[in-house]
Amino acid sequence: MASMAIINATTIQELSPGLFAFAYRAVRQREEAEDLVQDTWISALKTVPSFEGRSSLRTWLVSILRRRIADRFRRERPSEQLEEEKVAWEQSPPEDRLDAYEAADIASRAMTELSELERTAVTLCDVQDLDRDEASARMGVTRGHLRVLLHRGRHKLEAALLASGVEARGSVREQTHAATRHPQLEG
Repeated sequence: MASMAIINATTIQELSPGLFAFAYRAVRQREEAEDLVQDTWISALKTVPSFEGRSSLRTWLVSILRRRIADRFRRERPSEQLEEEKVAWEQSPPEDRLDAYEAADIASRAMTELSELERTAVTLCDVQDLDRDEASARMGVTRGHLRVLLHRGRHKLEAALLASGVEARGSVREQTHAATRHPQLEG
């Protein structure tokens, strides 16, 4: 509880202008920068017990803000990528499409073999594209534990794909994401 006292109204008033300037330089939109700063404070308030004081509060907040900015840019890309993936899918040779269906089927079966926590971690981070702070909060685990769960889950999925002879193209995260988001594979 003592760590909660490090963030108060005075701290927020003192540090918000610097956080806003940082966010604004990155996104060049006032409202978006304000939203990013607000999200940063919300995340900081939720995770303040994990702040160990090895860096200054400002440094810790900027690292949270950087992740929020990265998440924002990551969320902008999917709609563009989905259209590109759809065009590429339609232009790909039939045997490649079969590989994608096969990979999706294998990945789906392999997901059921993961532990509940591994499956949840992969689903939240790789399928639903949640940032790791939000995913770890939803799961009630630390970011470090989430990282381990993702590593183990992805490794098991990759092993399942390789064992079945499906050629690995890109990362397991990309394959899982593509297999679960591909328009022709939904249904």
